[in-house]
Formats: sequence, structure tokens, C-alpha cells
Amino acid sequence: MMKKRIVFKIIKKIIISAIVLGVIYALSSQKTPENSLQAITSIVEGTPSSETLAVLEIASEMVVPYNYLNKQSLSSTRLTQLSGDMALPSQYGDVSITWVSDTERMTIDSELENFSVASPQGSVNILIYHARILSLPTILQGSKNFTLTAYFHYNDATLMKTYEGALVAVMPADFFGGVLFTIVRYSRLFFEGMITTLGLSLTGTIIGFILALILVFLRIQTPSFHDKKGISVLKKAGSSFAKGYITLFRGTPMIVQASFFWYGLGLFGNALLCGLFVVSLNTAAYIAEILRGSINAIDKGQTEASRSLGLSQVQTMRYVIFPQSVKNSMPAIGNEFVINVKDTAVLSVIGIFELFNQTTKVAGIHYRQLEAYLVVAAIYLVLTYTITKILQKVEKRFDLKTIDLPSSV
Repeated sequence: MMKKRIVFKIIKKIIISAIVLGVIYALSSQKTPENSLQAITSIVEGTPSSETLAVLEIASEMVVPYNYLNKQSLSSTRLTQLSGDMALPSQYGDVSITWVSDTERMTIDSELENFSVASPQGSVNILIYHARILSLPTILQGSKNFTLTAYFHYNDATLMKTYEGALVAVMPADFFGGVLFTIVRYSRLFFEGMITTLGLSLTGTIIGFILALILVFLRIQTPSFHDKKGISVLKKAGSSFAKGYITLFRGTPMIVQASFFWYGLGLFGNALLCGLFVVSLNTAAYIAEILRGSINAIDKGQTEASRSLGLSQVQTMRYVIFPQSVKNSMPAIGNEFVINVKDTAVLSVIGIFELFNQTTKVAGIHYRQLEAYLVVAAIYLVLTYTITKILQKVEKRFDLKTIDLPSSV
């Protein structure tokens, strides 16, 4: 009775923790979409005709700031992650443009410069104002917001367009500075990836365990001489199905399974659901074999005694065999959860932004691989070490024997 209460308390804590993490993730994932930072446009001078207004609006839609060094156009997202000088166009056709910034960290030259940009017709030279960044915030200061205002002048009418942006720190050149920068600057991305990884691993392990109970029940079915022909056929079919399922999912890598179900079949139309589906099916095959080994280790005399007392085969499995086999298998099932925490990294192949995929994105922003992957390795180590310690405490309380398992990938 005491053990049941302890189990219920542990399950309750797990459920509460999952709900809290889910709420945190839902709040933390309220990202600003790329097109949500729309520039504000309004007429500030004159009463333009419909033709003049159309010219001004076209110019305001077509003109964008550029990165001064790599000559890329600055979308709303890039503008909120600015760390270098900008090139601000001074003209679009017959429309002249002036620019004003509200931050002291930036100055806009009054003299015009020639600037080359790419176009469908090839490279085109335009006149631009050079917006120079005087200072950037430090790593710990985070980002500093600024407002960039463009004034479009045409036929005695002026249209104003306002851009919202943010200055961010530059990644230090030294290794340890780069590691600190990666942790502070992209902690949100790492956190979101960690929650996705834990959610997929925990949910996939639970669903896989439930499926494994069904699989192992089918797997151990053997026809007996007193079974009717139909029952005998069903037992053989169920056992063959379970054997084939386990062989298939244990014999193929999870990365291949994920690619098959997502790119081949396009299941669910949602990469996250497809990834959870793959983790669950893969885990079910491994846990089914764990349970089968545990069932085989139980003295056959218990089954015979149960049947002699009048219990059916299903009742024997439900009330006598399964409870013991599940208890004995808990260390191995816990290890399967730890394995899933690491193995969900392969789901990045179908575009799920779990921990590893988020790290790949961070590494691609600055082309600094070592710092990003060192940080994610440390996160994985902390996660698996913490989960292992929790499982060891549970095992110690229930006096369970630890069973080590290899990776399922």
C-alpha cells in the first residue's frame, strides 16, 4: 500500500512538472513572426493626388535598408538583429529619400556614397547614406531597440515610413567569450529546444510503454492443444505480427524511420507529431523486448498456480505476471527514456527544432561551430546526468536492479 502511494506521488509530480514545462514553453515560444514588424507608413506633408500617393507608396514598399558589408537587404527580422553598418538608399526613381535615427549609438552620414546592389538585371549602383554603428550593447546588456524613419519626397508631398530595429552584441573572437555569448544570447533557443526534446522523449517513452504492453502480450502467445482452431490462428498471427514489428523497428535506424514517415508518407502534416509517432513506435519495440525478457525470468510455476486457481490467461498476465515484469523492467525502461533524450537529435532531419537542431541554427548564424556544439553537449550531459540520478533514487527506493542498455539508433 505504501509503495502504491509513493508511485502515485511520483506520477503526480511528473504530470505537474510536464504541465508547468508545457505552460512555460507555450509562453516562451510566442515568437515574433518575420512579417509582424511592419513598418508604419503615413503622409506628413502636402495633399498628394492619387497618382503622387501611388508613386510614394510604391517607393516606400520597394526601398529597404541594406547591410553595408555583405550588401544583403535587411528584412524586419534582420533589422532586429543588427550588429553592423547599414546602407540607406537616397533615391527611388524620382522619389528622394532622407533618413533619421533616434539612437545615439548610430550616426547617418550626410554625404552620399556609391553602393552596388544585386538586381534581376545584374549589379546596379545606387546612391546611399552610410549609417554607421558607433557602439553596440554588451553581451549582458542584451539588445537595444531603435527606430529608423525614412522620409519619401515627391511633388511637394512627403510620406514617412518607420522601421523598428534592435542593435545586438557581436560574438567575441576568443573561445571563452564566444561560449559566454552563445549561452547568454541564445539561451531562449536552447531552452525551447530542451523543452521540445524532453517533451518528445517523455511522451514517446510513455506511449511506447503502453504499446509495448500490447506487443509483448501478442509476442508471448503460443497455441496450446486445447485451443480452438480460430484462437490458435489468432495467436500465431499476433505473435508473428509482434515479431515482425520488433524486428523491423529494432533493425532500422530512427533517422531512416523518421525520413520514411515524414518525407515518404507525409504523415500528419506536422513534423512534431510525426516525430512523436516515430519515437513512440521505435521505443515500443525496445521496451517490448525488455518486458519479454522480464516475463521469461518469472518462475513458470506462478503461471501454473494462477491457472490452477481458475484465472484465465488474460487475468494471469494482468494480475500476476505483468505487475512483476513491469516492476523488474523499470530500470531498463528508465534507461530507454535517457536514450530517447539523446536519440531525438536525429529528428532534426525532418525539421523538428529540438535541442540539436536549435544548436545547428545558432552555429549557422555566426559560423562558429565549436562554441555552439560545446554548449549543447554540456546541456545534454546535464539533462542525462540529472535524469539518471532521479532514476537511481527511484530504483533505490524500490530496490530495483539497474540494467544498462545500448543506444536504440
